[in-house]
Amino acid sequence: MIKKINSFLIFIIVIFSLIYTKPRIAVIEFEGAGVDKTSSSTITDRFLYELSKTNRFDILEREMMNKILNEQKFQNSGCVKQECIVKIGELIAVQQIVTGTISKIEDFYSLNIRLIDVQTGEIVYQDMDDFEGRISDFMKIAVKNSALRMSAEMSHNTGMNKGDKTTYSTTVKGIAIFNLNLSNVAIFVDDRYSSRSSGKKIKLSLTEGIHHIKFSKDGYKDFEKEVNILPNEELNYNVELKIGSSRKQEEILTGILMVRSEPSNAIVFVDGVEKGITLLQIADIGIGEHEIRIEKNLYYPYAEIVTIAPDAIIEVQASLKSRFGKLVINTNPSGAVIKINGQTKGRSPVMLNQLASGTYSINISKELYHTHREKFEITDGSDNIRNINLIPAFGRLEVKSNPTGGEVFIDGQFKGITPISLNELPSGNYNIKIIYPLYETVEKEIIIEDGQLNKQNYKLEARSGTLTILGKPTGASVFINNIEIGKLPLNDIRLSEGMAEIKISSTDYHSKVDYINIRRNKHEKLNTNLIRHYGKLIIITEPPEAEIFLDGEHRGKSPQILNDIPTGSHKLEIKHSEFLNESNEFNLLLNEKKEFRFELMTYEGSIQEEIDKLKQRRRRYIWAAITSFSISGGSQYFSTMSYNDYENASTTLDAEKFYNYSIYGNNVFVGGASIGILLIPQIIKITFKINTLEKSLN
Repeated sequence: MIKKINSFLIFIIVIFSLIYTKPRIAVIEFEGAGVDKTSSSTITDRFLYELSKTNRFDILEREMMNKILNEQKFQNSGCVKQECIVKIGELIAVQQIVTGTISKIEDFYSLNIRLIDVQTGEIVYQDMDDFEGRISDFMKIAVKNSALRMSAEMSHNTGMNKGDKTTYSTTVKGIAIFNLNLSNVAIFVDDRYSSRSSGKKIKLSLTEGIHHIKFSKDGYKDFEKEVNILPNEELNYNVELKIGSSRKQEEILTGILMVRSEPSNAIVFVDGVEKGITLLQIADIGIGEHEIRIEKNLYYPYAEIVTIAPDAIIEVQASLKSRFGKLVINTNPSGAVIKINGQTKGRSPVMLNQLASGTYSINISKELYHTHREKFEITDGSDNIRNINLIPAFGRLEVKSNPTGGEVFIDGQFKGITPISLNELPSGNYNIKIIYPLYETVEKEIIIEDGQLNKQNYKLEARSGTLTILGKPTGASVFINNIEIGKLPLNDIRLSEGMAEIKISSTDYHSKVDYINIRRNKHEKLNTNLIRHYGKLIIITEPPEAEIFLDGEHRGKSPQILNDIPTGSHKLEIKHSEFLNESNEFNLLLNEKKEFRFELMTYEGSIQEEIDKLKQRRRRYIWAAITSFSISGGSQYFSTMSYNDYENASTTLDAEKFYNYSIYGNNVFVGGASIGILLIPQIIKITFKINTLEKSLN
């Protein structure tokens, strides 16, 4: 008995599997005309991909198909005849085979699809789609549409959708787009008159399942088609109404439909036909029941069945319920990048006034802070404020050293000199190095923790000592190990431990070299005076007994020999009570013997006497010129004032007197100016002669 029951169950399972199993099909690589083999293969793969997404067929993978054919040693290249295709179907054990051809002329593509039944060899479905444009767009649009149409048509024809002729789903919808060659066409959906088209493109948003669509226009044959609407898919059809007689129709009675919504600008669908946005008026809607659906982004759809009566006005008032909430995200610190479901919304603070209800993944990131992640649910009409305190992903580092001024390196990068504070150092392990000339280098591994202050204080160990260098002359150059480090005196200079060569040099002095041993953490002192270079002077005068002054210092009477005179610039002066003074500036070199002979001159009859006389005469001429110009200026003023009095005189006698004064003053002005002008060339001439005599005297 149990065996019989099991056999019956198996039989039932087999029957149901035969009824509801998806057709098993294969897709043969499309033949190309005007396209290369690679393009044909790519287009075939895209068609297969789009077809598989509909989940309406059990599709044999192409690799498996080719493997089976290779094992059977069957060559399918160039297999386009139906007999050949049927043979392939039998070998690979499928019910139907899809084959197709792709043709291209310039930018015009054409795709012809055929579905062949392996058992009967008949073509059970055929479709052609034309496209003009780029091949990439051809694949995304035309190839996809062909796959969707085939899926819709064949699932309809094979009875995959059971039930009444027209089935409805309250939630799942699809879209059918019809591109017509005419406008103002009457639209019938499921045998009910809807309205007339305003253009040549009709978009129907219909529930999942089979719908009967009819387009009618006077003078043209009706177009009728049963369309299987796929959930969440968009089907495209090209419709050409041809001239002829439409089926006899009963008189179409219409009414008026007014559709309002709050908020406005919502999309209105009448029997699945998109008619416009609210506020909407439809003046020719057919009588009877119609499904009115109103949709707006971020609002729940509104649906209502209305009954249109002949020549009546029906109003639909839809109050749409919001399907969003408000979300405000504040962060401390601000400026963090906010991502919601992977999409960047900006930097905090962020305010989203209309965020669709649902669960969201929030990601908040900011440099040097840990990323904050959370799931958050937005409910209808809710106001949500999220205040997020970001956790620092950095710490602070404070580095001091004794002595200060050490160079700080973090992981090999120079950061500054001690003391130094680094306020935003990413958390983690670091290598710190302190370098200070003449001190031992310090190197250490440290850890920076979130929000913590790491204090590092180092006492640097010297590998050096200090040296003070004193001596004369001040400003002499000091060289240590052939490197100039300054001028005398130098105090507490730090040197590396070991023997150091100290060289001190200055112009006009003998250089001196010393050696000193620098000891770690010890202070050394060096005092050295340079010996200056010397030369010799021999001074002879005629007559003798003249006073000798060198650089302002009295050095006796001539003749004189002066030894150990420092090298360099000097001034020698010879003075005698009965003769003119003599002077000479000179430069004395190392070990140089310089001799000076002066023949003193008396003042009387000398060039100097003549110069002095010329200078005295020039002074007299200058004063005479100044006096002449002064008198001239005063006379001009007196003449001007007298002339003004002449013009304003009240009597003839006064006028005559002031006029004479004016003439007199003007004459004096002319005379004084003339004398001053005549004296100027004389002054210039005397000055030129004085300059000439002074040059000869020198």
